[in-house]
Order: sequence, then C-alpha cells, then structure tokens
Amino acid sequence: MKNMSPNKKDRVILIPYIEIIIGTILLSLEVHDYMTLYSMDEADKLFGGLVDFYKYKESTYNQAFLWSILIFTGISYWVNKKLYWILTQTFLLLVLLKVLLPFYAIFIELNPIPFYIFPTLYIILFIWIETILCKIKQIESPPINSQTKLLGIATGLLCCIVYILLL
Repeated sequence: MKNMSPNKKDRVILIPYIEIIIGTILLSLEVHDYMTLYSMDEADKLFGGLVDFYKYKESTYNQAFLWSILIFTGISYWVNKKLYWILTQTFLLLVLLKVLLPFYAIFIELNPIPFYIFPTLYIILFIWIETILCKIKQIESPPINSQTKLLGIATGLLCCIVYILLL
C-alpha cells in the first residue's frame, strides 16, 4: 500500500471536520426554525389555511434527521473507518432521495418524457461520485468487503424510509 503524501493526508482529514461543521450549522438552523415557527394547526388558525408554501414546525424533522446523519458521519471517521464508509453511503443515498423527491411530485402531475431526463442525470451524477469515492485511498483504510457494502446500502435504504416517514 502506497503511503500518501503529507499534503493529501491533510486534505483527507479535513473532510470529517467539514462534515461536522456544516452539519452542526445546518442542524442549529433547523432547531432555530423548530423553536420559532408555527405548527400547522397554529398557522391554520392564524391565517385560515391560505398559506400553502410556508415552512411549518413539522417540516423541520426530516431536515434535522439529514443533518444529524451528516454530523454522525463526520464523527464516525475517528470511531471506525467501516462505520464512516457506511454512514457516507447512507448520507449520499439520503441526498439522492432529497434531490429526486421533487421530481417525483412533478411525475405524478405532468408525466412528460423530458422530466425523466433530470432524475436520470442526477442518478448518473450519484454513481459517478460513488466511483470517485471508492477510488480514494484513505489513511489506514480497512478493506471494504461485500458485507460492509450491503450493510451500507441497507442502512441507507432504511434511513430513506425514515426520511420519507418524517415528511
């Protein structure tokens, strides 16, 4: 196994720090929204059901879940490298779901062929990012076997189901 240059080692170690910092900032914004926003019932009483695109207190749950996964991914880098790999896959599947969900709503209403192009491009982008991540050699990287890969996919699908239920 080739040793990485010190410059590349420093860049690789920055990724978990960036994940933790960004996740903490975004999670704190969601907590702030949760504390300050009206619930659906309160907004309905105040505005009489006229506000359709208002962000409600209940719409912060799924975002808080997403940003918590990002924070746990960053922390897991120092706990276990296989866990870090699994949580990275989980987070990427959640981001893919978050990107594709609005297109699904469009499919139900309109169903034209050109709207199938955008999700296809996002899936290709997702696969391309996955292949890049699999090629990155981390410091003291454990071998990722098929059991770990299947566990990562299963965890990602389970988290996607939880994310959809929180909508």
